[in-house]
Amino acid sequence: MNIIGTDANTQSAIDIVREHVFFNPKGRHDWQSKPEFPTAAEILATQSDIDELPENPVDVPWSSKEDYLAAQYEILRREATEGLRYSVRSFADHRRKESMMDDDFTNIYTQVRAKEYVMSTIGPLARVSFSTERSRYRIQWQQSKRLQPGKIVALSPKSDSFKKICKIATIAQRPYKNGLDQDPPVVDLVWANPEDAVLDPHLELIMIESLHGYFESARHSLVGLQHAARTDSPLDKYLTGAYTSDAHPEFLKENPITDLSTLITAATSKDSEEMTEWGAYDIVNGALPDLKDLTFLDESQLLGLHRIISKELAIVQGPPGTGKTYTSVEALRVLVANRRRRRGPPILVAAQTNHALDQILIHCVRAGTNVLRIGGRTQSDLIKPYTLYEVRQKCGRNQIPADNKCRSIDARRQENVRKIQELVDSLFSNRLLDPQTLLDFGIITADQYSSLCDESMETHEAINEHGPFALWLGDSLIPARIRDERHPTQLELSEAEARKNLPECEWEDEEDIENIAYDEEDELYRLRGPVIPLKHVWSGKDPANLTSWDRAVARALRNQDLFSIDRDLRGAVYQHFQARLLDAMTPKFAALIAENVDLCKQRKAFKFLGNAQLVDKQRIDIVGCTTTGLTKYRGCLAAMQPQSLLIEEAAETREANIVSALYPSIQQLILVGDHKQLAPKCDILRLGDAPYNLNVSLFQRMVNLNMPFVMLKQQRRMKPELRYILEPFYPELYDHPSVESINHRPDVLGMGGRNSWLFDHTWPEDVNSDFSKFNEREAEMITNFFAYLVANGTPSERITVLTFYKGQCKVLLRKLKRHPSIMGSIFNVCTVDSYQGEENDIILLSLVRSPQFDRAYAVGFLEDERRAVVAISRARRGFYVFGNVENVLGAHQASHDLWYNICSGFAKQGRIQRERGLPLVCQPHNREIWIKEVEDWGDNSGGCDLPCKQTRNCSHFCTLKCHALPHDVLPCGEPCRETLECGHGCQKLCGQKCFCDCKEFEVLTGAIQTAVQSMSLMDKMRLMGAEETEMFKLNSRSAIPQPSRSVRKLPVPEQPVLSSGNGNGRHTQPLMQTFPIQTAQSAARWGDYAESLKQEHELLTRHNHLATAQPRRQEIVVNDVYQPTTLADGKRVGRGSKPGG
Repeated sequence: MNIIGTDANTQSAIDIVREHVFFNPKGRHDWQSKPEFPTAAEILATQSDIDELPENPVDVPWSSKEDYLAAQYEILRREATEGLRYSVRSFADHRRKESMMDDDFTNIYTQVRAKEYVMSTIGPLARVSFSTERSRYRIQWQQSKRLQPGKIVALSPKSDSFKKICKIATIAQRPYKNGLDQDPPVVDLVWANPEDAVLDPHLELIMIESLHGYFESARHSLVGLQHAARTDSPLDKYLTGAYTSDAHPEFLKENPITDLSTLITAATSKDSEEMTEWGAYDIVNGALPDLKDLTFLDESQLLGLHRIISKELAIVQGPPGTGKTYTSVEALRVLVANRRRRRGPPILVAAQTNHALDQILIHCVRAGTNVLRIGGRTQSDLIKPYTLYEVRQKCGRNQIPADNKCRSIDARRQENVRKIQELVDSLFSNRLLDPQTLLDFGIITADQYSSLCDESMETHEAINEHGPFALWLGDSLIPARIRDERHPTQLELSEAEARKNLPECEWEDEEDIENIAYDEEDELYRLRGPVIPLKHVWSGKDPANLTSWDRAVARALRNQDLFSIDRDLRGAVYQHFQARLLDAMTPKFAALIAENVDLCKQRKAFKFLGNAQLVDKQRIDIVGCTTTGLTKYRGCLAAMQPQSLLIEEAAETREANIVSALYPSIQQLILVGDHKQLAPKCDILRLGDAPYNLNVSLFQRMVNLNMPFVMLKQQRRMKPELRYILEPFYPELYDHPSVESINHRPDVLGMGGRNSWLFDHTWPEDVNSDFSKFNEREAEMITNFFAYLVANGTPSERITVLTFYKGQCKVLLRKLKRHPSIMGSIFNVCTVDSYQGEENDIILLSLVRSPQFDRAYAVGFLEDERRAVVAISRARRGFYVFGNVENVLGAHQASHDLWYNICSGFAKQGRIQRERGLPLVCQPHNREIWIKEVEDWGDNSGGCDLPCKQTRNCSHFCTLKCHALPHDVLPCGEPCRETLECGHGCQKLCGQKCFCDCKEFEVLTGAIQTAVQSMSLMDKMRLMGAEETEMFKLNSRSAIPQPSRSVRKLPVPEQPVLSSGNGNGRHTQPLMQTFPIQTAQSAARWGDYAESLKQEHELLTRHNHLATAQPRRQEIVVNDVYQPTTLADGKRVGRGSKPGG
């Protein structure tokens, strides 16, 4: 189907877009008529004025769609606005508003004044200055979470202080360069109601910001729910929970013949007969085909894929490591193939976070599908070319018909901006007020006008320059200034220091959320535009000896001859004229602002239409966005008329985000996730729990209601002993043969085959200034263990340290960066919440919680079973937990039940011994060492406490204590025995570069250095046997080894060391991060590279008679899908087999 290729389809798309962009909320029920932004009445409401919320049951069906949507809307709106309402009421009800300071819930900004308007393409932005005098600390704006784009704020004149007046606005942007770095700081606002636009630069406002809630994330879902109430969807029957049978989407009923040939892998014979058979399969009327021998998908993945490609509501649960993303991508390949065959609309793919979205889109791109990413802030270089902005740039300026309409609207916007500028100039220009304008608005009488504009005075110099008021004001004319503007001295107390004594709490960052400042366009362009300043250049002098002169001015204006007014009072009269004119102009200004907003909406509508046209023109298969983007760009996406919507990590996505995105064209909803892992987050705890249940996803509710779903059962991530720890939560999970193989999942080096361990301690926790818990001693133990693993041959980037607390993240990172043996390495330290969907070879889990001596047991985040499941399921080869077992078992029953299961998984395998601590096994001597206290690490270098006594390559005995590092990276301290080509003995130690102070040695060394320096970089690369396209990390001085001994100095600290073998002859090289060695072809090139080093060595020896060392042995990690292999002297060692499925 051509989406918009015909006039009829184009008109349909225009209608869809307009319906969304110019949406007018109305309906039979009150909630359907509520405006997009909260009203003043909502925010000013007292607790007794608030309506009771409906309940949101998650385990019984709903009686009607109307009741269901109403409950979703009311609870979500309450969560989005309650924080600001509470903060405003706290300020309004405070007995001493003038001295109320910021607190745990509220930020108060005073001396808020409009400075200028930025006429951007998203609408007029009011740039306001403000004071932070109510803050208890010095604000570092670059790190602060205050006034983030998308946050909602409330403003009220200081004279009212939220008694009756409340203006709502959202933060558009924080202009750092010329904004928050200056004093006073400024921020750009978008008025929720154009009628609230402030024109008076002297009007002092109070601005309130709540620390709780993020309105932008709920705003678009609320509007989407109102849309959903107006239309019917084939999925409605599932949403109410009354329908639990399977059904096929309408587009499959019309044409059930499906091409399954994309599932047949290269591992099977693709003869034409077989491909023909699977190229036209009746997916509706036929049974599930047996494809397990024709694809890498396992049996449960095939069942999940079948649901995805054939069911109206497809739910697939993917426990950790079972390949749910792989299954989704394989299913999408089938859907895309059939979309192309019938020329259908694009498929929508959404995920909760930008990172998760990028991950699935990367797989789709690699699978050969044509994707388009809508929404800002991708972090993937691979996906950037597929973003809407980049694709538009490539498409060309005149290729999208709707863009011509945008240019026409831009011309009308410019005319509107010109009118606004003229109006503002009449108030704030360099000239004084125009008497004619005052007369037109009835501010002065005709006689007063005549007294000012006497023809006999027209030739006066002051009149010619500034107008008639210049002569009239005389000495009372002064440059304007803002009255009572104070710039309070910044407090020396930092934000972190000020929060030390506040109650325990930990707030999550607002990250990965689409907001108003980062849209699908170039954000820098969209938030720029003509700037219209609001500032009086001239004013009148205040009368002397008068504190209140309103009555005096009123009496003076009874005079019809303005020159008869006392000179001392004329300054006050002029200020009165300015205020009256500003009041008179404000409604006209608001009308022009509203007109500008309407024009920006028209422009947005044609941009949305243009995006739909772009999708059609570029033949896009998959359109991707975040779940917030599904509703934020609802008009744009609905105009594409998609039929299938797939939600990745659906169990972590709010129900309202999905329901509000069920456009009328959607016939199929695919939910892929795991309701036993992370759940949706709720800003107000009581709304997350029963009976409101905002923490319950649509995925989990459907499972609760016994909707059919498929669970993936074969895991390909964890070694069996690690999967055993997870067994209480997933008893049906079983292992793929690859994870049972020591080749695919080798043991952790230095641990003697113990690939999991629970280290139990009683070191007390502490709390930092951000209310977050940390445990200093536990972090020290983990840091030393991390260094031990690296010393034993595990690259630092293959280790991830997880913790439930951000405070512990900071402590761990600080200690890891300062540890001398791993300084400069790559460190992965993450919170559990940010690591769902990720994995690594080795996971070190820091539990943190351990009570002080006189405190009760407490676990906080650790009692959340879904967080715990994520934490214990990220490791492939090694999993080590550090924490206070007695605390997690003794806090309360829920914590006991959860952690008893986890601890039992360690205990039953003999992986916990509290009395002894953590067992290590030294590789050179195969001795067991136990570490119980941090001090036990001592100067451990990855070995035991015995002397090494091994013979080095230089034939000296090693005098060091047992170590895991190979000898050729540990300098020998014995005198060098070499006889140099000059005939003299070396004057250096064995581990140093050979040297002689004779003239002949100096001449020979200089000749080599000259030869090397004269070579071009490409000559060096060619000499090494490298192709121009390979990325090599070359020595900064030369690609050729310098003449030195085989015993070399330690590597640069930031390069972690890999090692293999044991005893004598163990060789290593710092891991070169810039070598993307991932294929057998690359491995062969490395064989050439090793050979070229030997040739270089022979060349140097022949021509300079100086080389005394054998060529260094190279060891490089080569990553297969499941097993790292190595290259030694150009030969592949320990080659692992490819996965069979």
